[in-house]
Amino acid sequence: MPGYVGAQMVMTPWGDASTLRERRLSPGRGTPRAVARRNQRERLFAAMVAVTARKSYATTSVADLVEASGVSSRSFYEHFRDKEDCFLATMDEILAITQTLAEQALESDGAAPERAQRAVRALVAMAAAQPASAKLCSVTAFCAGEAPRQRIAAAVTDLSALIQRGLDEIPERGGMPAEITQAIFGGVSLVLYRRLARDEVESLEEVGARLCDWVVSIPPPPKTLRPKARRRRAMAGGGPPPLAAHVPAERILRGFAAVVTEKGYNATTIADVAARAHISQNTFYKHFRDKAGALEAVLDSSGAQMLAATLPAVRREPQWPGVVRVAFEALCAFMAAEPVFAYLREVEVYAIGPEVVAQRDRTRSEIVQMVATVGEPEQEFDPIALEATLGAFQSLLYSRLVDGRTRDLPEVPPIVTYLTLAPALGAEAAYKVACG
Repeated sequence: MPGYVGAQMVMTPWGDASTLRERRLSPGRGTPRAVARRNQRERLFAAMVAVTARKSYATTSVADLVEASGVSSRSFYEHFRDKEDCFLATMDEILAITQTLAEQALESDGAAPERAQRAVRALVAMAAAQPASAKLCSVTAFCAGEAPRQRIAAAVTDLSALIQRGLDEIPERGGMPAEITQAIFGGVSLVLYRRLARDEVESLEEVGARLCDWVVSIPPPPKTLRPKARRRRAMAGGGPPPLAAHVPAERILRGFAAVVTEKGYNATTIADVAARAHISQNTFYKHFRDKAGALEAVLDSSGAQMLAATLPAVRREPQWPGVVRVAFEALCAFMAAEPVFAYLREVEVYAIGPEVVAQRDRTRSEIVQMVATVGEPEQEFDPIALEATLGAFQSLLYSRLVDGRTRDLPEVPPIVTYLTLAPALGAEAAYKVACG
């Protein structure tokens, strides 16, 4: 069958996917029906992991799952309504296994810091041992629709609560605000996302150890992290620049981003974009070859504008720690002023796929390099800790933008500035810089 991948060896929590057809059980031959049905479900779970490890979710079909698992089409529909129902059930099984492993690590013997680190290490170890399953629950799930993304959000909340329990048992780390713990866990998750998306599983063991050190290196802030009123007003957003209404290509890009924000990239059509930008479809094609070309251009254009907004701010800041804060403030001010660009860059890219996320991240890397060059930091940052901190930043942005809380973006810079500086400067000094 074209596209069939079940014969390839892919390890899953239910065994090697290449052996699924050999493990069929037939009810009525001494096998209880409940056992046979559970056998079918587990083979379908393993088939979902194996097939989506090699194909996109969109191109995965029920026929692929039936062929890979050896379960008949009739039996498939006895278990699941459709492909999405099977995907969600597979996610639930994998996330339940992950939660159990983290709980066991947290309840094991040893000092509190060690147990908290073991809980984080258990999550990374699960990803290293079962990369296809971990990829399904992170990279693929973002591309599979709203219901899987809600499963991810619920899992982040549950696993963050576990990390919170571990931190609360460490005297100098207890009392961490829940939102900061969720941001920390979001940073860990996005470090794993990047490696799973690039199939860089071999590096996860070393990455896991350094992530553990980062998680327990952050002290709770002495007070609530919030921007001063004048900084909040400065980041409130002033709307798009005047050129937006007069430059056709810019108008198209803004129309494209607005439609994608409302409908999602896959459902967006050239006709939608032309109507929103008040142009003909012929005018669209004079500037862009297709929808993918417009997506590439909008990421390039918005990324260049983010760079342009950030550079003057960091050059005006005389001291290094303050450079970190004003850089995050400039980024959030841009996003507050350009909410449709912000949504496309920080939310929708994950639904489109990891290649687009990587394109988006190029601008972020340029900004980090620019901040380091301009600010001349007094301490060196571990690259994994820095990557996790930027992941925490992304997590904080995502949670606000996906809920339509653009007005709350000014809350983000103090939190992420604190996460950046606290391991090196300590809680009090980092708090003073973070809150301006």
